[in-house]
Amino acid sequence: MDMSNPQDVGAAFGAMILGGTVSEEPPPPNSPLGRVRAFTARYGEGALTPEHIADAQAGRPLLP
Repeated sequence: MDMSNPQDVGAAFGAMILGGTVSEEPPPPNSPLGRVRAFTARYGEGALTPEHIADAQAGRPLLP
C-alpha cells in the first residue's frame, strides 16, 4: 500500500472507519472470500451466483 497514493489512503481510511484493515495478502482459504476465490479459480467467474456468496457467508459448501 502506497500511502502517498490518494486512493490507497482513502481505502485505508474507509477500512479504519468500518473497523477493518486493507491487506495485500490473500484471504485465508477457509474464509468466505477465500472459498469464493477457490470456487472461481476452479469453475470460472461466470459460474458464481449470489447464492454462492450467501453459501460462503453461511459456511455451506459451494456447489457448481
